[in-house]
Amino acid sequence: MVYRRISLFFIPVLSVLLFASCNDDDVSPDQQYLKINEFIWEEMNDVYLWEDLIPQNIDLKTETDSKQLFEKLLYLPTDRWSYITDDYQGLIDGFNGIEKDFGHQYKLYALFNSDQVVGIVKYVVPGSPASDVGIKRGDLFYKVNGTILNKSNFEHLLYGQDSYTLSFGTFDVDENVIPGTDKSLTSRVITENPIHLSKTIEFEGKKIGYLAYNRFISKYDDSLVNVMQKFKNDNITDLVLDLRYNPGGAVTSAINLSSMIAPSSVIQNKSVFSRLQWNKKYADHFLQEEGANSENLVSHFNIQEVNLNLNRVYILITANTASASEAVINSLDPYMEVVVIGSENSSGKYVGSVTIHDEKKGGNWAMQPIVFKNANADGVTDYANGFTPDYLIEDDFNAPLGTLAEDMLSKAVELITGQIVAEPARIEGKFIPDNMTPISDIQAERKKEMYLNPTDLSAF
Repeated sequence: MVYRRISLFFIPVLSVLLFASCNDDDVSPDQQYLKINEFIWEEMNDVYLWEDLIPQNIDLKTETDSKQLFEKLLYLPTDRWSYITDDYQGLIDGFNGIEKDFGHQYKLYALFNSDQVVGIVKYVVPGSPASDVGIKRGDLFYKVNGTILNKSNFEHLLYGQDSYTLSFGTFDVDENVIPGTDKSLTSRVITENPIHLSKTIEFEGKKIGYLAYNRFISKYDDSLVNVMQKFKNDNITDLVLDLRYNPGGAVTSAINLSSMIAPSSVIQNKSVFSRLQWNKKYADHFLQEEGANSENLVSHFNIQEVNLNLNRVYILITANTASASEAVINSLDPYMEVVVIGSENSSGKYVGSVTIHDEKKGGNWAMQPIVFKNANADGVTDYANGFTPDYLIEDDFNAPLGTLAEDMLSKAVELITGQIVAEPARIEGKFIPDNMTPISDIQAERKKEMYLNPTDLSAF
């Protein structure tokens, strides 16, 4: 029984074949939920970080909604990240940047302390439906299918749709929306390269590497090496790492990227990147079976094909900067100067998860429960309020990413060169009022990930 439990960590995104009675296949369709409930109950009571706080007075036979059962087991409100799905393949595809989507990431605002809501595009995935119709960063939309967005209808109109027509507009000097054009979109399966933009900027005698990186996806690690090699060949003096829209991803990718940035002495010494804090059952097991230096308890910086050997890095953040992105900030901090520039605190997700899938019991269901806390070499964890920017600069969407007209990047360049960058040239018609109230993106919470791949942990 112990072997079954522990082993699922080492094949977290594969089907876990559990021992079952000979009658498992004879369960009637109307009792299928009970098999799923047993799967949820057994695994959560074993691997969940807060398993000691799971309520035990639950009758699985009366819980006919398995998703609601899962919610009842969560340690709320602390755990706002664990989730369950009945689309296992969709979950895995999402982790690889493959999703059915429109390809435009946006931020919603309540307008002028009213019920009206507008969306402003943050960035567009190249080759996506949004890109095809010419949507760009900074574009503002205020209607969906002819209906004005408000606080009561925006979720219904925007989320879960396969197609819609967006009405775009601009603000006038009195902060009223001036109607513009309509653009119709139909979602399709797209693959997003998380390396959104990389370039070398030369300014005032400095060569500055700029990387906008939007997700930690392992299959793009070789591409990251190529980006860093280009920076090294360009003899960059400084690096601006733009993680403002990065919700996290694979732990291994976070370690690999950090290992290409940190001082070479940190890499040669294979210094501690992070310490993983599991529930007591797993912490005791790893300690007793593998010792305090177990790879399941301590992760280290590793030797990469290229290392920039920097003593300072500038990282751009927003509230969308989460999980593995925050782990990069936290884990680099003991070894080098990390200058944080952003519009607000980062998300504050200091925990990570594994994918648990049991095809025999759960069919296409899978869980993504929180199973560990992440701490850096100095023991810093529990940063629930996120990381506070050293320099508070708004992400106001008025200029393309990677240009000196963009406020966050221009601030970083100013700090690097000591020279004030010219006042950003606001794009005509893209004036954005300061008194709009941001609306929390419910769907974005699910994408805030720091998860373990099958090779992230040593096998038994």
